[in-house]
Amino acid sequence: MSRMVWKVLLWFVLLLAAGVLAHFMVRHPGYVMVTWGNWMVEITLWAALGALVVTLAAIWLVWRLTRGLNPIRLARQYRDRRDRKLARVETEKAVKAWLQGDDENALTALDKVIKAGGSERLPRVLTLLPARNSGQWEERLNRFMEIDPDLAVAGLALQADQLWQAGDRTGFLAGIDRHPELLEVKRLRHRYWRALIDGGRAEEALISVGATPALNPSDRERWQQEAGLALIKQCLDNDQPDFTRLKTIPRKIRQQPALVAAEVRCLARHEKLDDAFKLLKKALDSRPADELVALLVDCPFDAQQALKLAEQLEGRHQRSATLSWALGVLCKRQSLWGKAEDYLNDAWQQDDRASIGLALARLYESRHQTEKAQAIYKTLAQRTKGTSDLG
Repeated sequence: MSRMVWKVLLWFVLLLAAGVLAHFMVRHPGYVMVTWGNWMVEITLWAALGALVVTLAAIWLVWRLTRGLNPIRLARQYRDRRDRKLARVETEKAVKAWLQGDDENALTALDKVIKAGGSERLPRVLTLLPARNSGQWEERLNRFMEIDPDLAVAGLALQADQLWQAGDRTGFLAGIDRHPELLEVKRLRHRYWRALIDGGRAEEALISVGATPALNPSDRERWQQEAGLALIKQCLDNDQPDFTRLKTIPRKIRQQPALVAAEVRCLARHEKLDDAFKLLKKALDSRPADELVALLVDCPFDAQQALKLAEQLEGRHQRSATLSWALGVLCKRQSLWGKAEDYLNDAWQQDDRASIGLALARLYESRHQTEKAQAIYKTLAQRTKGTSDLG
């Protein structure tokens, strides 16, 4: 109805203008006089006609522009575009937080996506979850990565999870080697290092752990220690080990008692006793840990050198149960029976663990002190029986 009214008004204005123009043409042929108050303008007929046409065209153009420039609609369109952009950004944040195991930030980002009206990116990611076990997985994954390359890591992470759960460690490692960006995902990063260590690639695990930025220092140290021990074990099991590979282990980690002990055993296993003893002596001078002291007895070092080193430790540090036990065993090997008994008795008084008790009992047996040996054996047997009953 409103459109009809506008058309009638337009025709009325046109007819009125035509009548006025005809009146001027009859009364003043050839020219037109336009007056307004005290103003009077004299123009030609064709100039007046052109001015009228231009005025009407300008009015029509302004009217059309006013209809197109609806402020409310423009504001709504701007808000919609802003919300869509926000939803896309927050969807990416939510997915990446989920991959990192950061549930709190993932939920916060998802709440923002919901408030913004949703995003097409989230349903696209969710379609990958039920498709993991379908025959079209590869095709769907490739299509997803083409459509949304910024979230390709989500699809690749799901694929890596599937390979890990299926026990395909070779495929899992190959997938991460092809796509190193997957190491940004915490759970995949830890699985990758575990697979490298278990697969005999501890040296690569050490390099990867050391090159990972923003890793918790305690986690970095734990993984480096585990990979270092695995690397030393590989050298231990190898008939012709390359000891230069151990330089991959960071100095701070390599100096830890557990790794020093493993390296000493490895060197001793391959008959590099001089190198093993030098390494052990250097470590004991800085930190006389019990597991290092025990190596003086466990490794086939020269008994006199080992005893001398143990006595030096006794003079510099407080004598622990393990050091007393080591001194006692080494004295026994040198047939220093009295000193051996004193040291072993001291160790037995400090710590009544089985290894010390057995060493003392065997010393008594070798000296034909059967009653004392039997008393220790009886004590150890009763303790073992009590432990079994509790278990």
